[in-house]
Amino acid sequence: MTNYSCEQARAIMPEAWLAQSTTAETVPAELRQHLDGCAECRAEMDRLGGLWEKLGDLPIPEPSLGMRVRWEQTLESLQIAQAAIQPRRDPWWRNIWPANPAWQMAIAGLCLAAGLGAGAFLQRGSAERDEVARLRSEIANTKEMVAVSLLQQQSATERLRGVDYSARMPSMEPQVIAALIQAVNRDSNVNVRLAAIDALTKVAGDRGVRASMQQALPQQDSPMVQAALIDYLVDAHDRSAVGTIRDLVARPDVNPTVRERGTYAVQRLAQ
Repeated sequence: MTNYSCEQARAIMPEAWLAQSTTAETVPAELRQHLDGCAECRAEMDRLGGLWEKLGDLPIPEPSLGMRVRWEQTLESLQIAQAAIQPRRDPWWRNIWPANPAWQMAIAGLCLAAGLGAGAFLQRGSAERDEVARLRSEIANTKEMVAVSLLQQQSATERLRGVDYSARMPSMEPQVIAALIQAVNRDSNVNVRLAAIDALTKVAGDRGVRASMQQALPQQDSPMVQAALIDYLVDAHDRSAVGTIRDLVARPDVNPTVRERGTYAVQRLAQ
């Protein structure tokens, strides 16, 4: 059984936590063995789990029960007002409507009051809907700030958390996409770069993102990252990447496996 070093153990902690949160898998035996003998890494694992639980998808506020009750009251008031204002088409309505002008004015006043009340309810309901929309916007902005902040941390483990958090967001804002692209281009940790490429598959339909992945390909020094970028461009059906992949394959220092995968990618994209 492999005896992990502290650096190796911390590098796979995010992956272990992600596996536990998405599947029934447990912590790998090698990592568990290391944690049993290393108090510092065990504390780091616990802290990581606690942070991920707090950074889980924040709940989106839903309209309150009170709002629903007020909306139903508003509809009922509108129905009453409409029934009072609009004359009935039934022949017997003439026997109900009073001929006395004083009674007619009183009924009209009641209808006006009902209309004003309905307007007040509608205005209150509109204000609450605006408040819900504002809260949702603030939550989305908070998630974006958390993701970008984690991606800018010095620790590779923290940056991996940021990538994972970004991938689990319902949609990616431009600032998060830009931070992930920067991670692909400049991050010193290969695992972070690979995770960022995987996270960006959610926006592979964006032409600008695909162009950024093309530009990143010749700059990479890791065969694993090169292969991952080639697969990304093939999965995105980006035929404009054929030239970039061909140039990489033609380099004399390219890894044989990368050359083979790149050759296959050019054939697929050229079809």
